[in-house]
Amino acid sequence: MDSDDSPGVGNLQGSDHKEPGPTKLPPSLRNELKARAARLTPPRTLEEVYSEALRAWADEPEEPGTPPVKLTGAVPFTPMLPLGQWGNHKKVCSARDLTFAQGAARAVRRWLEDHPEAWQVRNPGKTRRLIVCNQKGGVGKTTVSLGIAQAATEGAAYLEEVLTLLKRNSLKNKDLIERLEQVEGTALRVLLIDYDPQGHLTKQLGLEVLPAKGPSLSKAMLGGLEGSLADLVVPLADARFGGRLHVLPACRDAFLLDAGLAGHRSRIRALETALEPIEGDYDVIIIDAPPSLGLAMDTALHYGRRRDGEPTGQSGCLIIVQAEDSSADAYDLLLEQIQAIISDWAVPIELLGLVVNLYDASRGYIATSSLEGWRTLEEIRCLGVITDLKEIREAVRLKQPLLTYSPLCAQAIEMRAIWKEVS
Repeated sequence: MDSDDSPGVGNLQGSDHKEPGPTKLPPSLRNELKARAARLTPPRTLEEVYSEALRAWADEPEEPGTPPVKLTGAVPFTPMLPLGQWGNHKKVCSARDLTFAQGAARAVRRWLEDHPEAWQVRNPGKTRRLIVCNQKGGVGKTTVSLGIAQAATEGAAYLEEVLTLLKRNSLKNKDLIERLEQVEGTALRVLLIDYDPQGHLTKQLGLEVLPAKGPSLSKAMLGGLEGSLADLVVPLADARFGGRLHVLPACRDAFLLDAGLAGHRSRIRALETALEPIEGDYDVIIIDAPPSLGLAMDTALHYGRRRDGEPTGQSGCLIIVQAEDSSADAYDLLLEQIQAIISDWAVPIELLGLVVNLYDASRGYIATSSLEGWRTLEEIRCLGVITDLKEIREAVRLKQPLLTYSPLCAQAIEMRAIWKEVS
């Protein structure tokens, strides 16, 4: 059978002649394919691995019931392919009763599944758990949760790129360069959980809050989830994070969680039980906690305890404050709650550090003296100070991650430095 009649294109792979293969792909698939290709040994181009994906998909029939790829938001993609490959792809799609774009997307999805990265096959049981908390609202828990999650997933190549750009104006950026030179790209797989019923984190990323009475983390905690929690997780489509940053959105009826937990026999372990099936898929789980001292917060604190055999400094609480008096009052209340969990349940809960957010020295003595107070606390380290600048607010308005919107800004550098201190 010649190449025009065969669904496979193996005989075309070595051709020096190229032709365009115009289609559409969701940006998340295209970006992940490009990032994965660049991290192969040796690195390969997007077009090379895309051609390989089409060939493998054409040569191997799909399993019955293979789910479709959602093409919402797909954008034009016109790679150069070996001569004849796109024509073969169209024939295979017609034979399988699929659109050309759907076939291309399925081919890419299968290739990604067949070529997992090292972090996707790690042994479970070593997941770090960070509870970002303060019972006072408005201090910036969401900002820091999202910032350190981005920093944890960012790879070394992007960090090197940022450092190179900063050095082009070394005098102006001297302090930022010194701060960034201490940072390493960890490229970890991170699950960021919006545990706040207000859903600020979910909305800031332009994601949909899960509907009331539908599947959600709250349902899983109360034993009423049908299906898998993994189905609710949303990967951020950004090449900078290499498909490693996933978000579990908030749900609209999460404010009822405390009431549901009140009658739950194992409420202190409810969050741990809910997350257990997916915990091993991640290196780090970061929980953006609610501004509350209720039962939902109790189970989050218990989840962040140091487990048997776990080294110190791996899991625990990261407390976010501001340089003003009301944050100090809220901090004291939170410490009381943490101490109560430690005492009542005989578990170790570590204070990993605190971050002073929205700092503005122009506010005078109250701000500067408060900052000094935070820096000199004996029971907890001050890991960093995030200044009150415009870039974070602009990123929120545009619903973009900060490290995508303004990777060179002082706040982005500080987020990376804070992650370095935590890790």
